[in-house]
Amino acid sequence: MRTILISFALLVVSMVCKAQDINSIFDKFKHRDNVVFVDVPKELISLGLKSSGNKESEKWAKKIDHLRILTLEDANRSTKRDFKKMIETFSWKDYNDIVKVNDNGEKVRIMTQGTDELIKRLIICSFDKEDCVLVVIDGSILPKDIDGIVNDTTIGK
Repeated sequence: MRTILISFALLVVSMVCKAQDINSIFDKFKHRDNVVFVDVPKELISLGLKSSGNKESEKWAKKIDHLRILTLEDANRSTKRDFKKMIETFSWKDYNDIVKVNDNGEKVRIMTQGTDELIKRLIICSFDKEDCVLVVIDGSILPKDIDGIVNDTTIGK
């Protein structure tokens, strides 16, 4: 009996640990009907950004290692509901919120993982009644690079 209880406890612990990895979200939803999953490796990112001829883009090609996007725009309500529930119950304790917005049912959350000097992972999660999107960017990004993008895209707009 004790062996069964210990085995059950280990099973529960392993399930909880697995569920708290960002990859588990992609794994759970990427094969569902009408869910779009885009997985772009460093080589393809570099090729695309370097071919733009833009010096700023070439700089980013060196910083981004991996890009993953999961969009549920055309998924059924059940899939969207499961996604929202998983995002809301996910343990974000290893991530730092940099933006958190809840406006008329539209929720946007931008989080980072890393140190104050270097961002190793940037996560953008957005959902409303109709659409759900998760973007994960892995790499070596300086916080000032993010500030530069925000300033370039928002100042004077």
